[in-house]
Amino acid sequence: MLKRFVMNGNLWTVETVPPSSSFLVDRTNEYRVATTDPDLHKIFLSEDLCGSFKKRVLIHELTHVALWEFQIVDRIAVYCYPEYRIAMEEEVCNVLSDYGEMVFRTAYKVLGDSAMKIVPFEIERLVA
Repeated sequence: MLKRFVMNGNLWTVETVPPSSSFLVDRTNEYRVATTDPDLHKIFLSEDLCGSFKKRVLIHELTHVALWEFQIVDRIAVYCYPEYRIAMEEEVCNVLSDYGEMVFRTAYKVLGDSAMKIVPFEIERLVA
């Protein structure tokens, strides 16, 4: 698995940690299977993750990275009451991790062969 990536010009790392690691404690002081630390530019994944669930969790955490890198969390803050901001951020990440693959698969079905050029370009444009 790739352990480093760049988003919006910033280097991020992915670290696998034991399920009891303090790095898996989130902003609400709860243990999770993964967390993302925008200050450290790191995603922490529990070593217990595997298969399709690991993929889903990683997409969720990568979405957190995109929300922070592109200041989308700031827009969430504008549109949400303070007590709902974390929940809304989590919901956005869940939408992409739970439904993103289906959305892009459907785009390929609708666009046909041209999707091979259009969808990756649009994804790149969104995160560039």
